[in-house]
Amino acid sequence: MSALKYQLRELLPSLSEEANKISDRETKQRFYLIKAVCDSKKNVKKTCEARGFSTDFFNKWGNRLLETKSIKALLTQSKAPKKFWNLTPKRIIKRVVKYKKEFPFRGPDRVSFYLKKVFNMVCKPSTVYDILKRHNLISKKYRKERTKKHFRRYRRPWPGHLQLDIKYVPYPVDGLQYYQISAIDHHSSWRLIRNYGRRTLKEVISFLNELEINCPFPMIQIQTDNATEFTDKFSSQRGLRPTEFHLFDEWCKARSIDHKLIPVGEKEINGKVENSHKWDDEEYYSQKEFKDLAHLQAETINYNEYWNTERFTKALGDKTPEIVINHAYVRAIAWVNYLGKRFPQEKKERFLTEGGYVIRSKTKPKNKTKKRTAVDRYLQWLDWDQKNKLKILPVPLILPIYSAPRFRFSKTMAS
Repeated sequence: MSALKYQLRELLPSLSEEANKISDRETKQRFYLIKAVCDSKKNVKKTCEARGFSTDFFNKWGNRLLETKSIKALLTQSKAPKKFWNLTPKRIIKRVVKYKKEFPFRGPDRVSFYLKKVFNMVCKPSTVYDILKRHNLISKKYRKERTKKHFRRYRRPWPGHLQLDIKYVPYPVDGLQYYQISAIDHHSSWRLIRNYGRRTLKEVISFLNELEINCPFPMIQIQTDNATEFTDKFSSQRGLRPTEFHLFDEWCKARSIDHKLIPVGEKEINGKVENSHKWDDEEYYSQKEFKDLAHLQAETINYNEYWNTERFTKALGDKTPEIVINHAYVRAIAWVNYLGKRFPQEKKERFLTEGGYVIRSKTKPKNKTKKRTAVDRYLQWLDWDQKNKLKILPVPLILPIYSAPRFRFSKTMAS
């Protein structure tokens, strides 16, 4: 008799009560094999062959049972390795969890981006998502199917098309209700937001004057809804069409800015500014507490500066709005310089469009004035004279400027 068989024969009586509670089929099969070998007068090899098992099988599970002295040793164990070569380091997991708790409004893509930028830690968004899900810091929410027709998102080729709207501050500050006026550029997501105690036409005009001073590009179009602060379209005394004598329309007309009204009940057309209001609630108002209106206005200015100069956005190619605007300026300079040399004005008439130059034949009457376009406004805003040859920076000098972070364009570059 083998030593293992003798030791198991002494151990089995103490495991009889635990053996009666076995429900797993494979565990039962292994236990009855060991019991049959121990009870049999034949040797281990003949008993195992009679039941269709090998001697190694008996030795493997018999030794496990003898070591632990518990029926649980006969349970099927996972064959997966305890350590993985591509396991995420614990320091990265701790950093991801800590960063998510500090900024709960940032998703896996933004967490992965900031880990690389701030801490120089490489962690893919899919890995960040798995870590956050294991720690119950993220939940998958299924969005409702879009039923409206204006769900397609696109981006203007040049800065200058603004969307403007008014929103409530989500909660009272010092017992009073305040308002936020927001203007956002469709191309670069550059914003100007300010808070006021009332939402009247006076505050809107004050906001527009401040927008004109701070806007780093020429304004081409301002798109709004049909609120009374923006138009007199639905006034009972004016009819169903704007009279263009509203102060908002007069302000835009004096500066050659198009004022566009969206259709009634289709606010998704103004979705750029509406979406920015959602981020304001998640990233700003939910993280701050304000004492009074002055404190609210000061914190809003700081948040607006952070949005334009420090907030990297995935939709912009992980750039800030300021960087996108600077890149747009360099593209405009290089584009005008290249086409100005390729198509001389003496041979063909050039028409500027939002996407660049379009060559057309002289079929229109000469006395008809050409409609000003996006690039025309850029040239006027930069005080450029199209009749004279422009001395623009050569391409080798433009490329370092194009890639330079936080470069701010100045009008003196045109000279």
